[in-house]
Amino acid sequence: MIKVHSKDYSLNSTVKIESEKVDLLNLGFIIKRFRVQRGISRQTLAIKSSISIRYLAELESGRGNPTITILKNIAYALNLTLKDLLFSKKNNTKVDLIKSKIDNYNNNQLKEVLNLLDNFDKKKPKKINKNKLALIGLRGAGKTTLGTMYSKDFKVPLYEISSEIEKAGGMKISEIIELGGQGMYRRLEFQVINKLLKKNKKLIVLTGGSIVSEKETYNFVLENFYTIWIKAKPKEHMNRVIKQGDLRPMGSNPKAMDDLNNILKERKNLYLQADAIVNTENKNKNDSYKDLKNIITN
Repeated sequence: MIKVHSKDYSLNSTVKIESEKVDLLNLGFIIKRFRVQRGISRQTLAIKSSISIRYLAELESGRGNPTITILKNIAYALNLTLKDLLFSKKNNTKVDLIKSKIDNYNNNQLKEVLNLLDNFDKKKPKKINKNKLALIGLRGAGKTTLGTMYSKDFKVPLYEISSEIEKAGGMKISEIIELGGQGMYRRLEFQVINKLLKKNKKLIVLTGGSIVSEKETYNFVLENFYTIWIKAKPKEHMNRVIKQGDLRPMGSNPKAMDDLNNILKERKNLYLQADAIVNTENKNKNDSYKDLKNIITN
């Protein structure tokens, strides 16, 4: 008879197992978070992942039991590695280590840490070059209107990234995604932005709303452009899009406003990484442009 040692069933192992169970239960919510951040419909993700919409809905609600193959297909359709999808919550080990140490410090030690961080912030170089501008935010916030006004006012070339992607790919955005999925679209997006950055001493780019969910590209934009979040309320986003003559958001999707609220909620912390914010809520374009102009010229 095999003798089982009690240490094999230690409390530490039990805690880790229970923690892992919680992580696995949350996997569906993690998938949904990435999907919403990217602005991808459930139907599109299901087709690209070769699963049914019903199964994806169950998975996102925490009731599914996916295989590794299904998770791999979902990850690739979202332009993620399987590792990034499975361990998205565990990427901050260094941050967690720092937090655990700080929890054990006394008041004098905490003061020393704060002084150290203050000195570190003072040494950190601040981005002051505003010759290369990037406007981020969802469609309907006012990026095109304000960007065009600034471009004409200061004779700065303006580029709409979605149009540049279509030029580079030789086809419409929908066809690019249909042909090569999110991966192809994101590769072209990065290439276009990189090329424009090198080509122009001064420029203003209008990015797609979901660029913030693509970590590598968004970090590149934050590092190389003075980034401004053009912000509005969900209802204003929707009303402005419809006013432009596009009735598809509400016509084809009765839950469009709920989806828009979810997207803004998921992307808020990402948008907040911008260097500045222009809030266009309840403002006409001239007042909003004054705010933009003040930020850039001061």
